[in-house]
Amino acid sequence: MTSRATHRHAIESAAVRAHLQLVAWTVLPLYCVFDSLDVLTPHDALAAGRTGPHSVAGSGAPYRLVPTTRCRAFDSTFGSRRRPSVASDAA
Repeated sequence: MTSRATHRHAIESAAVRAHLQLVAWTVLPLYCVFDSLDVLTPHDALAAGRTGPHSVAGSGAPYRLVPTTRCRAFDSTFGSRRRPSVASDAA
């Protein structure tokens, strides 16, 4: 979830821990992609985030707050979208 007022992403702390364990176990990259197409790795979320205030609303699960300025752009992480060539473009 992203706050437009504070420009921070909220990630559940348990999800960050589970993602770190999955990366360590599988040796595969894992990324969190937000609605704004900002990209974070679990390590980025752990290192750049700070623990958010405890909330009684919703599940009450602890979470990490990560500034959007610490995120990577989707295109710089995964490359820009390439359009497939169409036969009419070649003519």
